[in-house]
This record gives sequence, structure tokens and C-alpha cells, in this order.
Amino acid sequence: MPSIIGLSSLSLLTSPSKAAHVSESHPLMMIEPEEEDEDGRSLCCFYDYMNGKVVNTNTKIPEEVDRAICVGSSHGWLAYVSRLDCSVFLWSPFTTSPLILLPPIHTLPFVTIIPREELDDDVEEDDVAYDDNFSSDFGFKVETEEQHGRKSYYTMSPKLLSLRIIGKIVLSFAPTSDDCIVVALPRHNTRNSIAFCKPGDKSWTFVEPPLKKSLDLADVIHFKNQLFYTVSNYGGTTLCAYDLADLSSPKSYNLETSFNFESLSALDEGMRRSFSQRYYLVESLGDLLWVRRLLTNNMNDDGEFTYSYDSNTFPDQTIMFDVYRLDFSQNTWKCIKCIGDQVVFLGINQSLSLSAQHSTSLKANRIYFTDDSYWIHRKYHSYGGQDFGHYELEGSTIRGGLKCRDQKILPPPVWVMRNFH
Repeated sequence: MPSIIGLSSLSLLTSPSKAAHVSESHPLMMIEPEEEDEDGRSLCCFYDYMNGKVVNTNTKIPEEVDRAICVGSSHGWLAYVSRLDCSVFLWSPFTTSPLILLPPIHTLPFVTIIPREELDDDVEEDDVAYDDNFSSDFGFKVETEEQHGRKSYYTMSPKLLSLRIIGKIVLSFAPTSDDCIVVALPRHNTRNSIAFCKPGDKSWTFVEPPLKKSLDLADVIHFKNQLFYTVSNYGGTTLCAYDLADLSSPKSYNLETSFNFESLSALDEGMRRSFSQRYYLVESLGDLLWVRRLLTNNMNDDGEFTYSYDSNTFPDQTIMFDVYRLDFSQNTWKCIKCIGDQVVFLGINQSLSLSAQHSTSLKANRIYFTDDSYWIHRKYHSYGGQDFGHYELEGSTIRGGLKCRDQKILPPPVWVMRNFH
């Protein structure tokens, strides 16, 4: 079985530097720690991708973070689901603020706590890529979407459910602001909508979906004025809006839009037969962008397409992106080849667009990305974490990533922005 390594130990990176202050001009990748304090506590570590260096800090990583799955990064705060008990919390690696505990996962209307003995016999708790030495005396029952007029359920231990229950968490503002709304995106067909809370709330509020059909939501962003958008995994063309201006009466809408898709001419014939897609939404200078990421797990270390029936032969590799902008006046998405002086950051983080105009590190018209595959956290999936880098829209060129087929990077890198407002 492939070994697990930390990103900071790879030869791609230059010598680490100790920093009391981390650059505020662009996001950093939070990576697996490489240093400990005198008490054996891990110290927070970042990779400055734009400048090619590791940045070690004196910030201690809480034990709760060590045993949790990261499900979001927004406004300088990271969101986690605990593998111990599925508690949900926020943590800022740049401040001395304590963890902010969010409502329990079982306050979602489709999740119930059950005794451990009621878990299904086939619960595969060992299919988790972390060597945790703890277990819980309870589990969860999760109601899935109604199929053919019948409700169905599955049961899971906290360890497994922490990987599956939430696809992403985003914030409208930093949680220290009174205007902060926390929005969670359920995953794996639990429900076709979002749930939200305010920091300090005792329970999540579920928003009824605008559509009854199965959506498998792929991404969620805060747009503006407490308006959130989601995009579906099924073709990426189903988009919904959620108006949370009045939290006592949240509203949801289906966006009736059309796409003028352009052909994927950059793909060779082999790639056209075997690629997967992920979808993201980005707010950029008041515009709403739709970004499609194309990946393959049929490319060898030499960049040659090699088809295999075994999806675990090669790691996922991003091969290209395309970007569309929504024309609100015509409800039409139009392909764009240039995003001007903007750069976009994609991954498990809330999608982010920044200006490169006055930056010495950022390069305009690029998409910076990290590996956000759900399968990274599964033991029997051999790879994960290596698929990061940047894509140059001009010239359709992709750079970065790691050629370490026998390794898995845990935890996977995640973009985090310091003092983002």
C-alpha cells in the first residue's frame, strides 16, 4: 500500500523558513506539519506556492484539528468535522482565537444519533486513511433522498460519516463579525440543498430545495448581500440561489440559465474518452463565474495517456479548466478566455478571486488549484493530495503537481488566506 507523506518533505520545495508573520498578499497552502514544540504538539506549517518555500510558524495545532477532516476555508478560518464525534468547528491558524463550535451534526433534519450496536454490520470503518486510536460508542443514521416514493437510510460510525456528511462549508464574513452566516453543503445525496447557522446557534437550519430532482451539489459560494449560489455535479448546469437576508424566512430559487458551450479542443482523442469533471462557482469583480475542472486518472508519469480499467492505477491529474461568465441580463453563460488581472483559487476552500495588479507574487489570468478529491481520505484509494498547481488561461498550460505515484499526502493541502476581509 502506498505510504503517506507530508508535503513539506518533498523535493519540490525549497528550504523552509521560520516566520513570525505570514504574507497577507495571497493565500498559502496549509500543509502537514513538520515541526513540534517542546511538548510534542505539532506546529502549523504552510507552503507558499507562489514563492516556492515552506513557512513554519510557532502556532500550535489543536488536538481537535489533528483528528478532524477539513471541509472548508473561508475568510482566514478553516472548517472541520471531527472523526471522533462528528462535531463541527472553525479554527483560525493565524490568530489566538479559540475554536468556534458550530451546531451538532445531528441537528440536521436527516441525521439521528444511534447506539453503536445499531450500526449496520457492513460498516467499513477501516476504510479511513488515518491511523486513529479512538472509537465512539455511538453512530449515526442518515436519511437519504426519497427514491421511488420510499425513504432509505444508511448508518455510519462518526469516523466514516466525517468523510461523507459535509462537502464544503463557507462563510459570508469572518465568524467574529455579527454578519457572519455559515453555510454547509451536504454531500452524497443526503439532501439537495444547503443548511446554515450563525456562530452560537444551537442547531442547523435546513433550506428547502427549489427542485425536487437529485442534484448532488458540487460547490457553494457566498456571492453578495447574503446571497449564496450552488452548482450541481450532474453536468454542472443546474444552479440554485439561496437568499438568506431574512434568516427567519430563507428563500431558494432555481436559476434558469443556458450555456453556450465551446468544444474542448485542447483535449486529445485519448483524453476525450476518459476524464472526469468538477464544477466551481466564483465571484469575481461582481461577476459570477462558472469554472469546470477536467481531470484524468489515466495519465502516466511521462504525461502519456494510458487507459486502464482500474481507476486506482494512476492518481488524478488536472488537465485543463474552462471558464464561463453569467450574463445576468440574458441568463446566459458565455465562455471567456481571459479573466484580466484576476487570479482564482480553487479547492476545498471557498472559491476566491484576487487581483494580481499590485502583487509581486501573483500572476494574472491564472487558476491556482489544490487536490479536493473526497477519495483522498479513504484508505483503499492509493493516491491523493498531489494534484495541485496552476493553470495559465493564456496558452492553456498547466504547471505544478507532484510526480510521486507511490505516495499519499495527508492531510491534503488547502488554501487559506490571512486576515481576509
